[in-house]
Amino acid sequence: MNNEKNCTVYVYLFDNDALMKKLILLTLAFIVTGYTYSQDLTISPTIGSPSSGCYLSATETVTITVANVGAITHFGTVNVEYSIDGGAPINESFATPIPSGGTYIYSFTVDADLSGCQEYDFDFEVFPTTDSNPLNNTLSVTIASDCDPVVGAIDGPDTVCATINSGDLTLVGYTGNINTWEYSTDGVSWTDAVNSTDTESYLNIPVETYYWTIVDSPFGLCPSDTTDIDTIRVYPLSAGGALPANFDICDNGNGGTLDLTGYVGDVDFWEFSEDGGATWTTLPITSDSYVFSDLTETTIFQAFVSSGTCPGEYSSQVTLTLIPGSDAGAITGETLVCNFENGSALNVSGYTGSVTDWICSSDSGSTYISTGVSTDDYDFSGLLGYTIYGAIVQEGSCPPDTAFHAITVLPVAVSAGADVTITEGESTELVASGGNAYVWWPDTDLTDPASISTWASPIVDTEYCVEVTDVSGCKDTACVMVTVIPFVSELIIPNMITPNGDGFNDLWIINNIDVFPLNEMVIFNDYGQTIYSAQPYNNEWDGTFNGDKLPDGTYYYMLRLNDDTILEITEYQGVITIVGND
Repeated sequence: MNNEKNCTVYVYLFDNDALMKKLILLTLAFIVTGYTYSQDLTISPTIGSPSSGCYLSATETVTITVANVGAITHFGTVNVEYSIDGGAPINESFATPIPSGGTYIYSFTVDADLSGCQEYDFDFEVFPTTDSNPLNNTLSVTIASDCDPVVGAIDGPDTVCATINSGDLTLVGYTGNINTWEYSTDGVSWTDAVNSTDTESYLNIPVETYYWTIVDSPFGLCPSDTTDIDTIRVYPLSAGGALPANFDICDNGNGGTLDLTGYVGDVDFWEFSEDGGATWTTLPITSDSYVFSDLTETTIFQAFVSSGTCPGEYSSQVTLTLIPGSDAGAITGETLVCNFENGSALNVSGYTGSVTDWICSSDSGSTYISTGVSTDDYDFSGLLGYTIYGAIVQEGSCPPDTAFHAITVLPVAVSAGADVTITEGESTELVASGGNAYVWWPDTDLTDPASISTWASPIVDTEYCVEVTDVSGCKDTACVMVTVIPFVSELIIPNMITPNGDGFNDLWIINNIDVFPLNEMVIFNDYGQTIYSAQPYNNEWDGTFNGDKLPDGTYYYMLRLNDDTILEITEYQGVITIVGND
């Protein structure tokens, strides 16, 4: 009989031939009917634990089922072992009878560390001491310890241009398996893109669109997760817009604002050209208006506009053509005239435009007033001093231009000198200038009224004037004030008043106090309380305080003259006694 399985035949010798015959027949019957092994243990292909799952622990119990597929009950010690990923085996044993067709569930005392996110290859083996069939003593099982996916991030453009966009979004930095991509135009309802690759393509997105990716765990045992939303903003196509129509500018001054309208996007810069567009100069202006001034050439302007990532466009061009502007020409006429006795005509000629007004200034050009004259000629007369005339000319809407003409009135710089103060009885020299002939008046108290200089000895305040005649015979007059201070040898300050109403010594009279108009007076009592003050003191104190009579007694005063030009002593302190107030 051809049989690859091993068979053991036990022959027992008995004295009884009939019993021997019976045992041999029984053994042959086992062989014929298919019973191949009497001792045969194996491992069930389904282990009790661990099972694949999400985040297995470092102390997972390992449980297997040992089955007896032999013909008879197995007795004796059974050795079992397991190893993980080809590592050192864990070998343990038990001694439990297992009947034919029966099983025994065994849990190893040494747990398995399955805390890593990976698949673990388990190898099991059973070593029964009396197993006659070692071919079915092993089992290999793979257990997955899963973990949450790392969703990564979507890499791609943030903005695209409407109707002309295409490209790819790529998921990077993820772990796990891509389930699908989804997209939305409102961020609320989402559409499945039916794409489980790491790249999602887009083409001509019309409006702002949101994308995300659903990522499964590495072994599909943990919950899936979703990336952050990636937003693609869609910019409208760039439109350069329009600048104003061409217009003229004046060569004597120009300025204004160019406004860009009807554009779509952002203004990146402005450009101008002074050679008809052959070359351009960039201006770092990003507003939709440009202020120009004082252009000296015919100039073309344009702006460049771009909408997000869309190709930029230039605006329409505007040409500012430089034309001749206002030119006031020149004024002709007299430049030197005599004071008072003068009069002549001024004429403006060689101008471009129209005369709109004549103006004049008598303060060397600080201020001008209008004359109301708009002809080519202007007549003047009776000038008293240096005068500037101007003719205003304007061409169309161009800035006006002005021609100026100055007239000097002779004599120039006539002077009688600076005002002076003298003390009564003193003299002062008066000196004039600005001509070659002089006449002073009033001629009283003067030593030489017909000379450039004369000595004056007035006894009261007097204004002296001088008429000056220059080499051209022109005359002018200047004046000087001589102030006379009365002679004062000292102040006479009484030390008592008797304000009893008899008209004698009722007021405190200080002789010569009127010579010192800047004086200050303070009177106070024994307690330092101010009972009277005045600036200046004009001899009016009558021994009262706030309208009430003060009691008789001694009071104290302090007088400051605030003028050291007359007396050497300028501050006085003393007492004043009131008698007769009670």
